Amino acid sequence: MKKIIFILSGIALLLTLVSFGFYGVSKMIYNSCSCEQFNIDNIELRTGINIPSIKNTECIYDEITKTKKATFLIDTEKVDLEAYILKNKLVKSDYGELYVKSNNIKSHSYQGVLNKKIGKLNVEINFKD
Repeated sequence: MKKIIFILSGIALLLTLVSFGFYGVSKMIYNSCSCEQFNIDNIELRTGINIPSIKNTECIYDEITKTKKATFLIDTEKVDLEAYILKNKLVKSDYGELYVKSNNIKSHSYQGVLNKKIGKLNVEINFKD
């Protein structure tokens, strides 16, 4: 009986440590504002916009204004833009082939704009914290 309790306690401790590990990594990614480390993951967590297979990316982070601006050239040979627009809940704007997703919450505001014609996604995040 003591062995079973010892084994179950060990398993519970291991699962707790793994859970805290995942939580810690996700917080680190969420709080990473720079363009260097975890850039795509940070953008995906903050905006809810999935960054698909890309050909090229550019990113600038301004520490003074706490603003990150990233541009992604989507590989349209690998990504179906119609399905991408639906999956990421992008809304067609009044300006041609542009699709937008934006929000303003307590910790940050963001705007993602996809130019469907050329497969270019521009994301701007303004960090408030």
